[in-house]
Amino acid sequence: MQMLWLNLFRKPLRTLLTMMGVAVALFLFCFLEAVLDAFNAGVNMSDASRMVIQHKESLSFLLPFSYKPMIGQVPGVTRVAPMCWFGGLSQEPVPGGETREEFFAQFAAEVDTYIAMYPEMDVPPEQYRDLMSDQRGCIVGQKIAARLGKKVGDKIVLRSTIWTKPGGDAIWEFTIRAIYKSKNTTFDETMMFFHLKYFDEAKQFEKGRCGIYVVSIDDPGRYQQIANAIDSRFANSPFETRSVTEKAFNLQFVSMMGNLQLLIRSIGFAVVLTMLLVSANTMMMSARERTREMGILKSIGFTDTHVFRLLVGESMLITGVGGVIGAGLAMFATLVLHWNPKPDFFPVFQVPPQSLLTAALITLITGLLSGIVPAINGMRMKATEALRSV
Repeated sequence: MQMLWLNLFRKPLRTLLTMMGVAVALFLFCFLEAVLDAFNAGVNMSDASRMVIQHKESLSFLLPFSYKPMIGQVPGVTRVAPMCWFGGLSQEPVPGGETREEFFAQFAAEVDTYIAMYPEMDVPPEQYRDLMSDQRGCIVGQKIAARLGKKVGDKIVLRSTIWTKPGGDAIWEFTIRAIYKSKNTTFDETMMFFHLKYFDEAKQFEKGRCGIYVVSIDDPGRYQQIANAIDSRFANSPFETRSVTEKAFNLQFVSMMGNLQLLIRSIGFAVVLTMLLVSANTMMMSARERTREMGILKSIGFTDTHVFRLLVGESMLITGVGGVIGAGLAMFATLVLHWNPKPDFFPVFQVPPQSLLTAALITLITGLLSGIVPAINGMRMKATEALRSV
């Protein structure tokens, strides 16, 4: 083991640069995996016991409130929560008389039913009571509250890009009555919810309608049967429905961006391949420089197996240290510093645990492949031939 460490520092600058190259490659790999995981945040927070009911044609078509009791009568349905996408931009004054606009997800919903369906949301009881007693109150996630610098009791002003009040006014004002947290790291803490009843009474058009119904069911195994029962109930009506799992509903938004997974994984593959070539080149150079040394080692009793292990071990040590540095920096940036390159677009940004296992496997394979060729050459080399080399 001591000889391994000594060989690493024969050319300290080259070894350091190789380690840093591996570290940068692994950091980029983990970063790309975090981006892919962020795009799939809605999918990851889905639960098999929840369904979403939307208009059969498109999300741009709304459904009547009268559907709620009929959906609730379907066997297997336990709760029904109507919701509507608001599509607003927060209006935050900044020095100089200007206004800073922030985008995040806002929904008008039947708040009490919705919260009951999402045990991931942790709401203090006293805040929940205040929320339910104020029709113009709202609940926001702790991340968006921190981003906007808001606390319970503060006003939040939104300019809707869709909904207006009578007279065409697009400015809506709410009071933050509750801030929710979540112990589930994949759950979105950048959302805002306010009372659907107040919203429906105050909006100028499409009264008595909502965008979707979120439904909880008692048995996820009977999802298809329940979905068929709901959709058949409204077949041939002016508002036909399409019932899907919560996961499938969220996946349709990811699919709108094309095969994003293939693109990001292709970039990750190119990064890993570059890392492998850099590491392999370093080990080939190192082995060529030590030809006479390997001859001396064999002449004093070192076996072919010892030489093989020495070169492979050196390669795996270089890539291992670089891999730990790269993956460690990615973890530190996302989990400790909570770094998010686009907080208004990525509600959840972290390196998924399975990606760290993949990074460790990549590091192991890269170290092995980088060192295997020079190690085999060194193992096959005769001591007399090695000592004759210049």
